Amino acid sequence: MKKSGVNQITPLGRSHSFAGIDFQAGAALLINKPSGITSFGVVRQVRKLIGVRKVGHAGTLDPAATGLLILLAGKATRSQADFMGLDKEYSAQILLGVETTTWDMDGEVIEKKAVPLIERTDLEALIADRFSGEIDQIPPSFSAVKQQGVPSYRRARQGQPVNLEPRKVRVFEIEIQDWTSPEITLRVSCSSGFYVRSLAHDVGAAIG
Repeated sequence: MKKSGVNQITPLGRSHSFAGIDFQAGAALLINKPSGITSFGVVRQVRKLIGVRKVGHAGTLDPAATGLLILLAGKATRSQADFMGLDKEYSAQILLGVETTTWDMDGEVIEKKAVPLIERTDLEALIADRFSGEIDQIPPSFSAVKQQGVPSYRRARQGQPVNLEPRKVRVFEIEIQDWTSPEITLRVSCSSGFYVRSLAHDVGAAIG
């Protein structure tokens, strides 16, 4: 189908028919990204699949994350900034009491500790107080945010110091979907630039 001059495809798969779609003219591909592949890995696969070199993403998902990944092809890449600025919604499962180098399950465990007893009502109050509205958030060291012109994940992998400044992000809604210690599941509606891994780290630090 066509909307505002941009083709949209959802979902994308190898069995999908691309008849009548001019990717060079501009297309937005809505990909249901599986776990275990990077956003750039999806871009590479799509380039081969549709036979167009000019394909880019409009915001990344972590390798372990699943969900909507928007890719732009051909002339649609000119609209990348418009897509990048869109608000986001995530469902995040957080394991408390464990800290890793990457702030997710793929990193090396650097600390384990007992999770304090906390009632759901108290947890809801803490999260609403600390993580609603405009907040300061430090991106993970293992992220694409650049420090001195170099992506911080490259510096982190090389053992170089990473010192990222807090950034203003906005949380429109945040709610607990499930709380069974030590795991908490949150639904978050937020602005562009928000890192779920930073939220997980900061929630753990706030609980203690």
